[in-house]
Amino acid sequence: MIRKKNLESLKNAALAVTLLAATMSITACSQTTTEVTKSNKVIEAAAVNKTTEVAETTELDENTEATAQTTLKEIKDKDKIVIGVKTDYTPFGFIDSDGKNAGLEIDIARKLTEEILDSQKKVEFVPVVATNRIEFLKQGKIDVIIATMTDTEKRRQEIDFSENYYSSGTGLLTKKSNNIKTWEDLKGKKVCGIQGAFYNKELTEMGIEMVNFPETAQAYKSLKDGRCIGFAYDESALVGKLQESEWSNDWHQPLELILEKPWGMGVRKGDEEFLTTVNDAILKMEAEGFIVEGEKKWKIPSTEYAQERMEQAKGKVDTK
Repeated sequence: MIRKKNLESLKNAALAVTLLAATMSITACSQTTTEVTKSNKVIEAAAVNKTTEVAETTELDENTEATAQTTLKEIKDKDKIVIGVKTDYTPFGFIDSDGKNAGLEIDIARKLTEEILDSQKKVEFVPVVATNRIEFLKQGKIDVIIATMTDTEKRRQEIDFSENYYSSGTGLLTKKSNNIKTWEDLKGKKVCGIQGAFYNKELTEMGIEMVNFPETAQAYKSLKDGRCIGFAYDESALVGKLQESEWSNDWHQPLELILEKPWGMGVRKGDEEFLTTVNDAILKMEAEGFIVEGEKKWKIPSTEYAQERMEQAKGKVDTK
């Protein structure tokens, strides 16, 4: 009896061992399958991510190349050019009494539009200021900048400049009764200016006491209030101010222009075809006397720079 019970116990133990081994085998197979599945999914996900990254990089490169090289084609395809201009810079770019863009640079912009699209009407003007005009260009919000922009090495690191088409420098707005005749007459005197202007350092070195303001409105008010004997500012802007009735009678610009810098139109880096088209248009309008006549139209004192550019352009292009 005892031997029979022992035999049954051994059989049961053997069966238990067999079942345990089978369970472990199944579990191991399950874990292996799960790990393989997980591994495959990781590999697939990595492959998808890599493909996506490559696609996005390729798309970015293609978009960057398109922005830099096909502006002229895009302009012709949409039959319109978008130009960034000033709207607060009389007489170069401002809004007239009819609410329309006006000024010498607006005329230049329309002339450029005509050269590219055979009509001056196919243009959209976007208001810009010094702090956003380059960013607007780089972001594709505008096709070209025509906004009293001084051509500097620092700006050339971000965008390409066209042929210089105009030039301006530092002038002085002062009362006629102040009897200021030379820049030396300002030595030791207070002169209003604008914070961050490139000419502040030079004027200070001349012995002028600069009183600088963040905005032109504050500078003009301080000038009228007698806090300064004059306002040193961009000569081309002062020309526009003197066209206003409240300034035209008792105020003037008596001094010669100093620290003159050229202006250029801005286009995106690497946009060679469009830049060539813009340069050709500038030279053509200069050779035709368009800018020289524009000075007369907008009552801007005639500049030697515009006259010299006209004569030089005549020797480069055929105006017949």
